[in-house]
Amino acid sequence: MLHEATATSVPSIRIDGLSKCYQIYAQPRDRLKQFVMPRLRRAAALKQRDYFREFWALRDFSLTVNRGETVGIIGRNGSGKSTLLQLVCGTVTPTSGSIDVEGRVAALLELGAGFNPEFTGRENVVLNAAVLGIDAAIMETKFAHIAAFADIGPFIDQPVKTYSSGMLVRLAFAVAIHVEPKVLIVDEALSVGDFAFQNKCVQRLRKMRDEGVTLLFVSHDLNTVQTICDRVVWLEHGRVVMAGNPIEVCQEYQVSMLGNEAPTPSQVSDFISQQNTGMARFVDLRITDLPSGGDRTFVLGDAIRFRFTLEADVSLDDIVFTISIYRADGDWVIGQTSREAGVVWAGVNAGERVTGSLQLKPLCLVPGDYVAAFSACSTDLALCYALTDLNIRFSVRSPHPTWGRFAHPATWIQ
Repeated sequence: MLHEATATSVPSIRIDGLSKCYQIYAQPRDRLKQFVMPRLRRAAALKQRDYFREFWALRDFSLTVNRGETVGIIGRNGSGKSTLLQLVCGTVTPTSGSIDVEGRVAALLELGAGFNPEFTGRENVVLNAAVLGIDAAIMETKFAHIAAFADIGPFIDQPVKTYSSGMLVRLAFAVAIHVEPKVLIVDEALSVGDFAFQNKCVQRLRKMRDEGVTLLFVSHDLNTVQTICDRVVWLEHGRVVMAGNPIEVCQEYQVSMLGNEAPTPSQVSDFISQQNTGMARFVDLRITDLPSGGDRTFVLGDAIRFRFTLEADVSLDDIVFTISIYRADGDWVIGQTSREAGVVWAGVNAGERVTGSLQLKPLCLVPGDYVAAFSACSTDLALCYALTDLNIRFSVRSPHPTWGRFAHPATWIQ
């Protein structure tokens, strides 16, 4: 995440109440009907009707981005991200609302956009400069730097239609950063290049940020978004779901992609749904020592403690307890027993109870929403005395970017 001191309080982009609606036609002839029929119906004093349905790609979006600030835009496909960038660039006209952008805008939107496929890379550099109002002589002085950054060798003098996707994005990015923009807009462009090129791009973006360039950045790569952005906006169905700290917003977005099973007060109950084994049942099962606020959201590295009580319906031999934890998307992430830790409860008679607890410390599950089940078994795990359903819900968050499924306790030695 970038330093707050980098950005100034001078607005570079002002967006107020921005909305974009598209007319969707079920079949081509409906477009012609929409063009002709309303006029005929008005002339005949008939009630008007539309031959399309409305699709709102963006609804009442407002955002102010200060000079030198980097703002990431995330969301599922179709959430309105690309539409927003096109509106800021001016390639799409808004249905309502206003956009005010200070200074020259350079954009990397659709791959190859703005390039003539029949022209060479060199000719397209000059063409792009002309579109942005830059004199060809000035661009010629920068061409050596552009070619060096793109690093596509002799292909710079070959038609763009012969380029691979990686070569296209290399040249497009090289042009965009050398036209001295005040605002740079990037839509998934970096995901096409290799790691070496991505690293070079990120270094250049940081340098541009330090020089006061404003960046709007769209990507599905949440790791990059968390590390280079000052703020992140999460869009869903054209509306803002959440905006703010990059790590917090990206974690909530990632969790929503996995099923959005965060526990709510209505999901917390003393009732323990479980299987009828005819041998025993759990009469108490809960998470103790809840975080402040009692919302069952723990921080990575904290401790989480489960407490359970089992009542025997028949006489039981020695008892082993087990826990299974699933992520919200159904991925089984933990399955282990007390036997592995050498802990076994002595057998009991019918009507008697045994109580115990399990502490996971440090909590190594990466940010997500989880649900747990417990069971009681014979020491050889052949008999299941009692088995609960998945009814113990909790969440994990982290103040830092994370990867994978677990953050394993580790000792780093320098």
